[in-house]
Amino acid sequence: MNNFKTIPHNKPTMGIDEASAAQSVIISNDLVKGYHTQAFEDDICEYLGLPQGHAVCVTSGSAALFIALKTLKLKNKTVAIPSYACSSLKHACTLNQADIIYLDNKKNSVIFDSEQKKFDALIHPYLYGLSSKLPSCNQPIIEDLAQALGASTNNKMLGTMGELGVLSFYATKMISSGGQGGMLVSKSKNLIEQAKDYIKFDQQHDNNARFNFHITEVQAAIGRVQLKKLPEFIKQRQIRWQIYKDAGLTLLDNTSSELSHVRYRAIVLSSRYQKVIHDLKTKGITAINPFESNELLDKHCINANSITQKTVSLPLYPSLSIEDTHFIAMQTKKVLEV
Repeated sequence: MNNFKTIPHNKPTMGIDEASAAQSVIISNDLVKGYHTQAFEDDICEYLGLPQGHAVCVTSGSAALFIALKTLKLKNKTVAIPSYACSSLKHACTLNQADIIYLDNKKNSVIFDSEQKKFDALIHPYLYGLSSKLPSCNQPIIEDLAQALGASTNNKMLGTMGELGVLSFYATKMISSGGQGGMLVSKSKNLIEQAKDYIKFDQQHDNNARFNFHITEVQAAIGRVQLKKLPEFIKQRQIRWQIYKDAGLTLLDNTSSELSHVRYRAIVLSSRYQKVIHDLKTKGITAINPFESNELLDKHCINANSITQKTVSLPLYPSLSIEDTHFIAMQTKKVLEV
């Protein structure tokens, strides 16, 4: 690696196939609510093992969260969410006028603890591509697999075990639909039909509240190409994650045989996280703390605050070269040994 090269922390993995798919849609002039949108929904259903018609494309993962809460009619109800989670969870609850209970992490873990808490619904995010078991409860669960598409628990695909599953196709997620995009999935056809009705914002003959959350045909066409590449993306992420592991780096993981992860992030655990990030930057390597303490949704969660003081996210994406991956592993190990 030369002295002028910078390795970004993350980047999309797009190419000629995605460009061709987008161009084909543009040439067709069929830009909205057409073949590719329906096909993308059906492709995701097939991938997750759901019947066709059990998914609906929307503009973003955040929009999918909002619609999931709306579909479950949680206005003035109590929704439990982790403090150590994306702010989209909080915003979706607030816009639905739901009351929020914040859950702390289990000690030295990014998994939240929902025991001893009473709530009407739970949002269960799978952070960094790590699978986890759903808690045993009688309340509806929304699975947030924005970072974990392709992971499973006991051979069941994440997103298919709760009442609803939320997917994100942001630029640097497991797959992208061209920058933004999301999807809602469910084993309940009735819930999906309610979600589809909510985004039918025009030419309706009732006074029900609705809003336009439709994606474009260009987004759907790109998403379909990316989904076909997902198995290879997962494989290439695993190869790079394993290089870090084999170099002796202490990575956040869960080795339970019941869980199958996708390596969305390679998280090194170190109490000297600030020095690690700083020193790697001098070598042209962009590493980050994936979750700062000021990003916690509830600052009073002690275990969540503790984990923010010891995490470094290394570059990890399918187009990261093997040479650069070894270089990052070597430099990170050197910094940690000082």
